[in-house]
Amino acid sequence: MKISEFLLQTLSLNGVTRIFGNPGTTELPLVKACERHAKLKYIVALSEVSAVPMADGYARATRSLGVVNLHVAPGLGNGMGTLYTAGIAGTPLLALVGGQDRRFLHTHPILWGPVEKMAGAVCKAVFVLNNEFDAAANIRRALRTALTPPFAPVALICPADLLDCNIQDKPSAVTPAALAALGREQTAAYAKFLATAKKPAIIAAEDVHWDDASAELEKLAAALGAPVYAAPYTGVLPVASACAAYAGYLPPSLKQISDRLAGHDALLFAGGRGLRNTLYSDARLPQRKAWLGHDTSAQAADGEYALATVTHLKAALAAIASKLGKPAKHAKPARAPLALPARNAHALHPTRAIHALLTQFGDAVWVDESGLSTSDVRQWMNLKAGNYLINGSGGIGWGLAASVGAAIAQTRGKPQRQIVAVIGDGSALYASEALWTAAHHSTRILLVILSNRRYATLNAAATRLAGGPLQSFTLEPPVLDFSGLARLYDWRYACAADENEFDAALNTLGGSLKHNTLLELKLDPELTPVTASRHF
Repeated sequence: MKISEFLLQTLSLNGVTRIFGNPGTTELPLVKACERHAKLKYIVALSEVSAVPMADGYARATRSLGVVNLHVAPGLGNGMGTLYTAGIAGTPLLALVGGQDRRFLHTHPILWGPVEKMAGAVCKAVFVLNNEFDAAANIRRALRTALTPPFAPVALICPADLLDCNIQDKPSAVTPAALAALGREQTAAYAKFLATAKKPAIIAAEDVHWDDASAELEKLAAALGAPVYAAPYTGVLPVASACAAYAGYLPPSLKQISDRLAGHDALLFAGGRGLRNTLYSDARLPQRKAWLGHDTSAQAADGEYALATVTHLKAALAAIASKLGKPAKHAKPARAPLALPARNAHALHPTRAIHALLTQFGDAVWVDESGLSTSDVRQWMNLKAGNYLINGSGGIGWGLAASVGAAIAQTRGKPQRQIVAVIGDGSALYASEALWTAAHHSTRILLVILSNRRYATLNAAATRLAGGPLQSFTLEPPVLDFSGLARLYDWRYACAADENEFDAALNTLGGSLKHNTLLELKLDPELTPVTASRHF
């Protein structure tokens, strides 16, 4: 069979049903083979900038491998920023990178480029199909590496002429290396570490999601009577935010983290490589610390871990909880309540809007790239573990396209979950072409654009670093009209600028949408989210 067919059958045998991509001439053999394949579907994006987040969002929503196809050097370059984001967030992603025809590669033809070096900057491993003798082995190696923790993108470079060559190998499933459970002595050591603490806390990251360990994490927290904090910039909610132990996301400031954790004498880190901070601040975390997770590069923010073990979190957390006895009783929910701003008939407060949307769409999968409103979402959300996604890297332009990938994931089975994407107006412009893919595949996303006509997040940083807001971060004139964007891509459109208009829009939307809908909230830039101070 042709190598292109061998590749697709191998992917299919390993559970892959969707390939996202923006193909060009060098990808024609792959796309052609995909069109003949019964179980694999090629999802066309209009740019690599949106294709990579689609595959990333799909992977996170399904807790499975994401596959993206990128068009040689220019396409790989377009996708590198969001491959970086997938790597920071620990998403298992296989990037099939087109390679120019080898028969005239020595002439440096158009689309030629150092794709191995480029991919190596943002992928944990790079494999190349060199000839018909190593193609089958390298396809399996790339797939096995992508499915082996710690997760991150893996590149497989596929020259166009080689994809049309024939080989005798038979496709098969791969067996990635599996993480082991804790041994008896290790389990006892972690149980002792926690049991001897007067007030322990747990800090959880993406590894919990990929090991399907949220229930075990909640049981351990209940056994300890301890709060669970999500580590800063954790890309997937690791624990149900409705559970009593959920204490919210830690802010990306070491000083604020130190203040939040000051009352705890022991910290257990469940996954992650460390605490992702945004702006420099000087603080200490003197508590005893222990770590469990996937990545051997993990390091403590202060000092050393007393215990650190690479392990499968689902089994490890369950084993530790079983050593701690009966669950303790939480005296009160770990997340401190906050009051909502008063209703203003003449303006729409962003915090009130976020709270109302969370109330109406509490069972949805939320994709959040809302800038300063992000901390408001985390304060009031009562979502299931895994139902809240952020980019994880601190960049912007990921969320809208990722929500399309998450929505396409809903076509795999029933019941389908509603997708709600809350995106700042600046972020929404990075990959707005993703709206076409959503319309083409008849998804039903609620895209909420917070339109304050500012890069408000950057102005918040500028207030700290440059003495005040900067005129360069204003997005007017002209005032952006998102109704035109909705019309261009055949989306329904609604807008609201005050409480009455917002209430009417929510009533029209109901609790579950049947069509892709863009809801533009026209906000007064002087009204800041209640929790905005947590952003940095």
